[in-house]
Amino acid sequence: MNIPLFLGYRTILAQFAALIVLWIIFTFKGLSTAVDIWWNNEIFNHGFLIIPVSFYLIWVNRANLRNLTITPSLFPAVVILGLILLYIVGLAGDIRLFLHVATFAMLPVIIWGLVGHHIAKRLLFPLCFILFSIPVGEQLIPYLQQITADGSVFLLKLTNIPNYRTGLYIEIPQGRFLVAEACSGVSFFIASIVVGSAYAYLNFQSGYKRGTFFLFSMVLPIAANIIRVLGIITIAYYTDMEYAAGADHLIYGWFFFAFVLILLLGTGELFREKNTGRTPPKQVHLPVEKRYFPSIVMSSLLLLGFLWSSLLTQASSLVTPPSLHIASIKASNCASFVWAPEMLNPDQEKQFSLEGSNCKTSVYTAWFSENGNELISASNRLFNNEHFSIEAFDSVKVNEQTFPILYLTTPDDEKVLVTHWYVINETLFTSKAKAKLYQIALKMAGKESTGRVWVVGTRHSDLRPSLTKLFNAGVIKTD
Repeated sequence: MNIPLFLGYRTILAQFAALIVLWIIFTFKGLSTAVDIWWNNEIFNHGFLIIPVSFYLIWVNRANLRNLTITPSLFPAVVILGLILLYIVGLAGDIRLFLHVATFAMLPVIIWGLVGHHIAKRLLFPLCFILFSIPVGEQLIPYLQQITADGSVFLLKLTNIPNYRTGLYIEIPQGRFLVAEACSGVSFFIASIVVGSAYAYLNFQSGYKRGTFFLFSMVLPIAANIIRVLGIITIAYYTDMEYAAGADHLIYGWFFFAFVLILLLGTGELFREKNTGRTPPKQVHLPVEKRYFPSIVMSSLLLLGFLWSSLLTQASSLVTPPSLHIASIKASNCASFVWAPEMLNPDQEKQFSLEGSNCKTSVYTAWFSENGNELISASNRLFNNEHFSIEAFDSVKVNEQTFPILYLTTPDDEKVLVTHWYVINETLFTSKAKAKLYQIALKMAGKESTGRVWVVGTRHSDLRPSLTKLFNAGVIKTD
């Protein structure tokens, strides 16, 4: 049954306002951590603009909703239930990716539930555009670093500039360059995709052209960043490092960022469809079908999710770190090792040289109570990425356990092999994902999820003797 326009709009807006308030209350941690990332990480500064731009895209598309009826639907409540479960899992494991995906995927689903399938289908892109609010993409940095280093060295060979590459370090006669995280071009990459997708939606009607321009917005920043690094090294080569270093390096980066966006939009203008087929915006009145049940169900689910999350986040009791038994494997009179992990705020940590390794193998262990810290977190690093870069990946099998290996190198060509594992509730994990899932299961069952990480670094060519010694000493499963 349709109701008068004025009453219909007032009713649907009231439902929307109530759902948004509940959404903010339930996902407060997801929202607050996302805003913190938007503010403090320049890669994601665009996050503040995404939701306003999404609503703007809905507004400019309003004329295409003519002859449709606002028909609240119950099916999106099923999707919301799944997102609530994902959020709870993210909360239990403090997995911010899960928190942010659930938070920002929930908003377009709420709108879908309020306006119905037909209108949501017409608004598919603006609703999906909200997902760009999710601060994700830093995981691509190592791959973009590798691609940039590969591409730069390939082009340097074409220009006959003498160079030598070790990991992510590129050396020329005048000096050494590191393709650091800041040089990965991830900022260019994400910004180009966001701008490119919005431009394609507004200026192309053909799905083929939209898809092609979107792919172009992905390839362009990668290619441009390779050329940027090539340019910096080339300038340094011909000016004897007088330019293209320090502040010059950063200035070239910002100019190149602007150049990438201008090139992207300029290319779009060359192929833009002059007549996009969009009807000029006019006053559009959409009939509203009287349905309250979908909103009631979605509101109830958000309230239940909030109650569940409140129980889950209650502070747990303090736990004392377990004792370590390492006297039999700890070497004495060894100088500081060239390598050390970087762990954030562990309750207990210890690094020592392994007995019988000629001071060439170092063992690090840290214990986390999960009160104000995390055993498995992106903030915990196996090496200092300012001093080391990854040369290769491998694995080794010892006592029926397969351990991952990182081959690290320094600018001075020092080699270190590193492996690690986790011990949670006396169970050993060499997979970070499996260890995290096990912790989540423990937390959701109301059990302690404390754990220990072991990291071994060696300057020997083989890690197996060191791992065998640790197994034989019985110290791996201390917890």
